[in-house]
Amino acid sequence: MSKRVLESLDKTPRINPDMVRYIAGFDSSYTSGKQCAVVVVYDLQAKRIVEEKHVFVDVKVPYIPGLLAFREIPGYIRVYQKLGVKPDILLVDGHGLAHPRAFGITTHLGLVLDKPSIGVAKKKLYGEIIERGARRLILAHGRIVGEVVKHEGQDLYVSIGYKITLEDAVTIVKSLLVKGIKLPIPIQIADTYSKTIKNKYYK
Repeated sequence: MSKRVLESLDKTPRINPDMVRYIAGFDSSYTSGKQCAVVVVYDLQAKRIVEEKHVFVDVKVPYIPGLLAFREIPGYIRVYQKLGVKPDILLVDGHGLAHPRAFGITTHLGLVLDKPSIGVAKKKLYGEIIERGARRLILAHGRIVGEVVKHEGQDLYVSIGYKITLEDAVTIVKSLLVKGIKLPIPIQIADTYSKTIKNKYYK
């Protein structure tokens, strides 16, 4: 599947940013052997959250570096199915093609849901950082698959997930960065929401 995604990169059409409205941010918290999977939908035009959903699912796969998708995606699929507003873009706290198997959680989720997806991570997982002018790009599997974006004094590792170009991924992520908030808004709110829900039901 990763080979199929890599081969599709040159055929991926550009996205008109003006046509992007709803962006879904995913995150998880864990407690008592359960995953609290959440999704929030952010209206990019209105600058507000329009929907929040959560589910609790039993964790059946242990945490294994590089195989996070198999642990978290079952919950993400279930919570996505609860949405009334279907997003244009998926935003995941994790990696896409900047992954040892070129198939990180972001690519996996985008492929399963057949939606453009973007990975945003706080740490590098895989690939070589190369400089081109003022840009720091991520080279992996012989392709440029990501870019390091500086925000609030930290590096964010933005990577192609599925059905999106790097240029469009970076443009969308930058449009979601706000002074004083470390992560893109949908992911930051999803992170807070997952912890709030977890603490509400499992104290």
